[in-house]
Amino acid sequence: MNSSGDLTYGAKCALRGIRVFFSRPRLWPYALPPLLLVLVMYAGILFALFFWAVPWLRGWAAGLSFPEWLSWLHAALDWCLSLFFWIIVPVVLVCFIGTFYEMFGNMLFDILVDAFEKEAYPEHPGADQTYGRVLRLTAGYILLTVASYLVYFLLFWIPYVGFLFRSAICGRSYLHDCAMRQGYHVSVLRKQVAKNRLSVLGFGIVARFAEAIPFLIPGLVIGGSILYHTRILNKSELPDRNNPSV
Repeated sequence: MNSSGDLTYGAKCALRGIRVFFSRPRLWPYALPPLLLVLVMYAGILFALFFWAVPWLRGWAAGLSFPEWLSWLHAALDWCLSLFFWIIVPVVLVCFIGTFYEMFGNMLFDILVDAFEKEAYPEHPGADQTYGRVLRLTAGYILLTVASYLVYFLLFWIPYVGFLFRSAICGRSYLHDCAMRQGYHVSVLRKQVAKNRLSVLGFGIVARFAEAIPFLIPGLVIGGSILYHTRILNKSELPDRNNPSV
């Protein structure tokens, strides 16, 4: 497959995963609990904000005394508070809703991947792993993500480079659960991704935009599984996944 074909294939996997998720109602329960947690958290934030923070700050601002020639500051301060509470805060909450949803859903998404792959890819059964090994693998993937974002913060200001690098990180992150289920260390996944960079990048580009809608994230999780099993595992020289050194 040529370069454009690889890029397109990754993007199609992301879209296919979304279609699969919404066409199989039995998978929906894995996505509902984290959504409810996010809604409860946001309701608590908004309640505290508008029934406690807003009245307190407005009362504090009204109690400030300025010289007569600075009396206009009362109106300016009230305008700034309105801008902050009615525009800036809602925008920030909307921007981070996908992040919080993914954070709350990570554990259930592991189960979602397991349930989907057992049915869709029985030829690739999960590895037998101890809890200790799962924890070590998890720690390795967390460190990889942190290190990748540290590099991203140095590159995000460069036009196109930052976007592509962030998309590559995003695409790879949806493969973590699949690789862990197979029992592969982070070093194995890095080698697998290196042989399929454009497919992973194509997936990540679509995922970056789709993540803005939290309901689509479970579909992206499934899409990552589709990409991993149909392309990456089939093209890789697989090590012994039950060997703790891989």
